[in-house]
Amino acid sequence: MTPNDPTPALPTTHAAGFGPPGGGPPPGGYGAPPPGAPGGYGGPPPGGYGGPPPGGYGGPPPGYGGAPPGGPLMPGAGGDVNTTLPLVLSIVSLFCCGLGTVLGIIGIVLSVQASNAKSMGDVEGARGKAKMAVILASVGIALGLLGGVVSALVN
Repeated sequence: MTPNDPTPALPTTHAAGFGPPGGGPPPGGYGAPPPGAPGGYGGPPPGGYGGPPPGGYGGPPPGYGGAPPGGPLMPGAGGDVNTTLPLVLSIVSLFCCGLGTVLGIIGIVLSVQASNAKSMGDVEGARGKAKMAVILASVGIALGLLGGVVSALVN
C-alpha cells in the first residue's frame, strides 16, 4: 500500500458472521459438525455390501438360444444363401451376345432352382446351384465383353 492510495486498509479481524476471529479455520474443519454435535455423514451402514441378489445373473435360462435340434436353420446362422446376386448376374449375362445369352438363361434357371431349394430347407443344394449360377453368369459376361472388344477391333 502506498501513502497516496485512497482505499482504506482492511482490518485483520473478521466481522461477525464472516468467519472465525483470527482468520483460521473453524475447529473441526469446514463442513464438519461442531465438536460433540450429533449428525454428519458418518461411516457406511452396518452390514456393508452383501453381493448380488439371490439367483444372480448367471446366464440365460436352460434351452435358450439357437434353433431346436433337427429344425431348419435360421438365416444368419450359417444357413443363409444369397440367391439374388446369381439372378442379377444372370440377367446381365442375357444381354451379352452369343454364348453369354445361353449362359445367362442357364444361370437364371439355376438361380430359381437355388431359391426353391433354399425355401425347402436344402441349404447345401441351394448353395451349390447359386455358386454354379454365379460362375456361369460371370463367364457369360466375360465372353460377352471379350466378344465386344474383338468385334470393335475387327471393324
